[in-house]
Amino acid sequence: MTVTPVKTAKIKFNEHGMPYSPQFEDIYFDHSISCLQSEQVFINGNNIVQNWHDLHHNNDETEFVIAETGFGTGLNFLLTLEKFRQFKQQSGNTLLRLKFISCEKYPLSRQDLQQALALWPQYQHDSEILLKQYIFNDTALTRMSFLDGLVNLDIYFCDAVQAFQQIDVIEHSLVDAWYLDGFAPSCNSDMWSDELFSEVARLAKLKSSLATFTVASIVKNGLAKVGYKIQKQKSSLNSNDAANKNETLSAIFLGERKGKPLNGFKRRNAINIEKPKHVSIIGGGLASACSALALAKKGIHSVIYCKDKGIAQGASGNAVGAIYPLLHQEQDTISKFYQQGFEHALKTYQQLLKDGYEFGHGFDGLIDVSYKDALVKRQQLFSEKNAWPHNLIHAIDSEQVDSISNIKVGHPGLFMPRAGWVCPPELVSAMMQAAVDTGFCKIKTNRHINHIKQLDNGRWLIQSNKEQKQVQHLVICAGADSLKIALLNDLPLSQVRGQVSQMQTNDKVSDLKTVLCHKGYLTPQYKNNHCIGATFDKDDGDIEPRRQDDIYNINMLEKCLGDISDFTIDDVQSSKARLRCCTPDHLPMVGQLPNMVLHKQYYQHLSKDKNWQFAEPAPIHQGLYVLTGLGARGLCSAPLLADILVAEICDEHYPVDEEMLFNLSPNRFIIRDLIKRKTC
Repeated sequence: MTVTPVKTAKIKFNEHGMPYSPQFEDIYFDHSISCLQSEQVFINGNNIVQNWHDLHHNNDETEFVIAETGFGTGLNFLLTLEKFRQFKQQSGNTLLRLKFISCEKYPLSRQDLQQALALWPQYQHDSEILLKQYIFNDTALTRMSFLDGLVNLDIYFCDAVQAFQQIDVIEHSLVDAWYLDGFAPSCNSDMWSDELFSEVARLAKLKSSLATFTVASIVKNGLAKVGYKIQKQKSSLNSNDAANKNETLSAIFLGERKGKPLNGFKRRNAINIEKPKHVSIIGGGLASACSALALAKKGIHSVIYCKDKGIAQGASGNAVGAIYPLLHQEQDTISKFYQQGFEHALKTYQQLLKDGYEFGHGFDGLIDVSYKDALVKRQQLFSEKNAWPHNLIHAIDSEQVDSISNIKVGHPGLFMPRAGWVCPPELVSAMMQAAVDTGFCKIKTNRHINHIKQLDNGRWLIQSNKEQKQVQHLVICAGADSLKIALLNDLPLSQVRGQVSQMQTNDKVSDLKTVLCHKGYLTPQYKNNHCIGATFDKDDGDIEPRRQDDIYNINMLEKCLGDISDFTIDDVQSSKARLRCCTPDHLPMVGQLPNMVLHKQYYQHLSKDKNWQFAEPAPIHQGLYVLTGLGARGLCSAPLLADILVAEICDEHYPVDEEMLFNLSPNRFIIRDLIKRKTC
């Protein structure tokens, strides 16, 4: 490659001592909020620190790569370096390394750079190290090292496209986060080219992030064309300087779609011009709590309407609930969803604990006991097929079962080492308190919603026993009460009654460490009680406890696991019967409520050709969302579903792929009925 001699920038320093480029007629940064702006746009816009912590918690020995356009004064790098140092100190991580790749066609001279860096005395130590290594050489590439080699900086002193074209890697395998910096398109249009966006996409890892200060159409369109999902961000910074950015962009790299276009009925098109400010939520359980907290993290206000005098009185009211994924021998659709949901839930609940919110819990594992020959054979197949990571599930023999569970079980089993249990009412309370503490959530109890209607202005009228209100965005997280809401009558929901028995602990089971699953389950003690159960009674709406159901739970435990506990009916301390909301395919549903009449009009040709491609996106009742049908596994799925919901409300990147999204969509049932000619 022919190397063009480096031409340093001809800059001036303004009255505030800030560098200014006469060539591009723009400042390098805002004098009043320089560091804060870089932190907000690039560090926060890429969620950098959280990504490092995620890698740390997953024990990934890896290198995190950040690439940048426009090294300028080095502010973005120095800020990132300091954040990385703080992360290392706080986490104790010794494995993660940082690679920072930048380019600069018109670099500052060493003298000008030294003068600019003097503006940030907090970075003096790192600035001195940077200046010592800041050398222009014949290769137009300078490599620098920081933090004893844990951080490496490569600066290409040439045009951005020319710089990135020199990097020879497998496509979509290098960059974890992009800082698209440099002078604005209005000042430096040559840099913001289709060639640049193509190189950005080539080097980006799938699902990697990108952030930039500019919201210019050429940037938005250019990034979208190469496979980025774009979203605007509002600035929280105030400045009188004209350079202050009131809006910025962040994006996720999804890659260009290959193959057939996504069928219309699977598409969830953007319907909000901008992120809403307020959302109303019906329901007082885990789904509502997860939704409110997810909305609060996006800066969206919510009001929760709970029909009871207190929260978590429905299916979220049991004293102890197991959290573990539903896994089959093969990685089928259901298993993949619950695997992803489980990982998402663990991260959410553990973060809640780290943030100081308390709830009863134990993540010491769960054992699916192979108590009969058919289950032993199933366990063998799990081992042979080896479809799942070892830290998710693996087979153990009877001695290992006894050792891990800490009691005598006497059977082999499948062990899920990161699974466990939580106290659902305490979890819901902690999660709702976390949402309230952000200042973005209010909870109204004793609000029984008895009427929901869409008005001519497109808003939704909700009427309760105490008030009526018009809202633009309404989320129904009502669990089994969804069956009582007329607007949801076309959804194939059902209710299943389940009774759980709380048993007084004794010497045989008091030391149990893990959840034991058989045809039912037995949990470790919490407040001197174990939970056993649960019954499964379809289309039974009675929530009064029944003595015969306690007897059933005790007998089922003894039938499967023998005299493991010696429980009798006299050991029952209390019982709770609650209603699960279920769907025919055992997957929950989340998203905007489909317009069934228009579905039948738009997609009637499916009854003749199930592979027909439709252009029309799924017709919906705009502004009305459902998150329901969680069945018996809400603890595992609710946090992921809430994030899917909020992604739809905000028109952001979904945390699941397109096919999984359709498998969770409320309109999947009407589409399947049309294909099977079950609807008229």
